[in-house]
Amino acid sequence: MIAEMYKRREKLGYAFLGFLLLIIVGWFLLQPPETTSEWLEMLFLLMPIGFIVSIILISRSQYNKVKDVQIPNSEQQLLNLNHVVIKKDATLIPRLLLFEKDGKYIGMVKPLKIPWWLYPISIFRDSMLVLFPLTYGFISHDGETQFTFLKKGWLKQVKLTIFDQENNQIGTYIQEELKALFHIKGELFNEKEEPILSIKASGFSGDFSWKDEEGNQWAYFFNGKFPHEYTEIFRDTHNDIVELSDKLSKQDKPRLLAVIGYLFMARIKQ
Repeated sequence: MIAEMYKRREKLGYAFLGFLLLIIVGWFLLQPPETTSEWLEMLFLLMPIGFIVSIILISRSQYNKVKDVQIPNSEQQLLNLNHVVIKKDATLIPRLLLFEKDGKYIGMVKPLKIPWWLYPISIFRDSMLVLFPLTYGFISHDGETQFTFLKKGWLKQVKLTIFDQENNQIGTYIQEELKALFHIKGELFNEKEEPILSIKASGFSGDFSWKDEEGNQWAYFFNGKFPHEYTEIFRDTHNDIVELSDKLSKQDKPRLLAVIGYLFMARIKQ
């Protein structure tokens, strides 16, 4: 799956490169530059071309280095893991790929049943999908939906309603969205609407360390921290690993992961 991720990045880079070249050729044919200043303006278009080409070359290099590495799917259930590596996939519809730190593929987080009218928006800018009410699912590597959450709200407040595998509501998360740019603050509730965990995170880096009232740590994330011994598999310079408590109940773990999944989905738009 890691090799496939790098391959998708390369293909998406070629698609954007072709689209950009069509725009440049069309502009050149309709309004050919005549003066020196107009030619200089045309040269500015070489900057995004260079950026896209660099993405293609880097993705190709990363793919070649891991394509022959045989990495099996994870034998662990997501709810049993004490960590998860989260990677944004290279697709038009935003989704997060989940791995163990040794590269074993766990599954993904992705929106389910997207309305047809949202597809043009996702092509224009996929990060805008997080602004609309959608249901997201945690899907295992064998295609089974583990649990889901329904996201509603945007400007003032975001509400996540969390469901288990049988579609029973098991919790709610409410976040004050107006302050999220600088400081993320929210509250996680159980199925009885009782608060179980206060959520605080940096709006810039995304760093967090969440503990309950008894001082038990539920999850920890520090942006930029990643075990060096696993960088031969995860060859990007930017890798996110979230440490999870292995003492959480079967109800609290999906509630916690739903919050983490939403926060990392929301980071895509930043």
